[in-house]
Amino acid sequence: MMNRSTFGKKSMNGQRPRVDRFIAPREQLPGLCRKMKWGASAREKSADDVWYTKYLQQKRYASYLDEAFGLDLPKSEPSQTDADTCVLQWPCVPRKKSYLSSADSILDLPTYSYAAFPELLDWSNDNILVAALGRNYHKWSWRSQSLISQGVTDYEIHCCKFDPQGKLLVVGTDVKKVEVHDSERSKCIEKNVCPCQGQGAAQYCSITAVDWSPTGNSFITGCSQGMLSTFSRNAMPISWRRAKKNAILMVRVSPDARFVTATAVNDNDVWIYKWPNLQLFSSLKSDWTVKALTWHPWRSALLGIGAVTSSLYARVALWEVPSGKVRNQTLGRYRYCLDAMLFSRRTGELVLSLWNTDWEYTVPKTSSQLVVMSDADTVVDQWGEGRTGLDRVRTMVFNPDGTKLATATADEDLIIWNFLPEDSRKRKKSCKRFSAMPVFLDKITNGASFR
Repeated sequence: MMNRSTFGKKSMNGQRPRVDRFIAPREQLPGLCRKMKWGASAREKSADDVWYTKYLQQKRYASYLDEAFGLDLPKSEPSQTDADTCVLQWPCVPRKKSYLSSADSILDLPTYSYAAFPELLDWSNDNILVAALGRNYHKWSWRSQSLISQGVTDYEIHCCKFDPQGKLLVVGTDVKKVEVHDSERSKCIEKNVCPCQGQGAAQYCSITAVDWSPTGNSFITGCSQGMLSTFSRNAMPISWRRAKKNAILMVRVSPDARFVTATAVNDNDVWIYKWPNLQLFSSLKSDWTVKALTWHPWRSALLGIGAVTSSLYARVALWEVPSGKVRNQTLGRYRYCLDAMLFSRRTGELVLSLWNTDWEYTVPKTSSQLVVMSDADTVVDQWGEGRTGLDRVRTMVFNPDGTKLATATADEDLIIWNFLPEDSRKRKKSCKRFSAMPVFLDKITNGASFR
């Protein structure tokens, strides 16, 4: 077989070169051809789904006619009785045209399909992409379109994250190790261990989730024993507490650095803690399996929760943390499984990775749809309908200006999408709307401020 390198260029159809050109492709086998045609006909029956192309065209044309003939009815305020039936909405500026139509680049991620935890990809403020595979992490420059360096850790990596300035990279590994690496030199400068063993854990843990405070002065980790721990910038422990007995799937610090949210693998609970002392603030128990957590970038504490119900329907919930108000809605009329979800910092739109469980056995391989939504009933952009080239998206990240979206798939593809048009205007690299006071408090208390 051919040697595969990390961030190696791939063709735009996302397929790796054939090893044996004398073997006929599977699509030429009669039985599979019939199976694929049957699956295609099954898709035609879903023309009333909210992100089906024909449905979107009909809806846009109906809106155009309503506006042209002045048929728009005045919108009345939703009453308290129909609050549960109103469309789930969030602050955003939706796009006027489709941009998610083509991939800018397709790169290779060897062995990514074997990773136990998905968050092994990140994009720094200096336009550097990092992919952690095994005991190594590889850095790829968007400016030079080339691999620039790589680093190594003592044990296998399960998660990684750049700090907001892009100067440090924190990686979580096996044997309860968390390492802080200098991004420019790709060298470990600080390391520490998870405190879970001293709290009654039976064996060594693995660091499975990590996130930085928006100030960059502290970060949080979650481990396979359900322990949450906060550390200062130089990896000194601040506080810790056990949230669950099973592995932590993801942790997210709110944009105003007041809260941190966490959930575990195959769990239906979401916890909110105060940052950084990890005092329990609130929790949400549901009958869904939580798959993704993302804070809205324009609101101080509006949490988006992506989940899958027991009957395999994708569900999105919005949790206003200070008031405790939770609103949720099922997406679409058909069964979809949600793998990843992220709010756009530029537009406030919600990007989701979905796949239809009814089509799992009707096509050669499971295929994802990337869907951009302005509310739970309105799709403003999408890619993947009727195609089988995009495998399940396990994680996604935006570039610093929010115009590119990088997705890592189970087929070991790193696909960089054109999410928005390039903006030639100079923008501030950091916004002090939410972070001015947390930055001040973190500086005078060395990352251990209580809010």
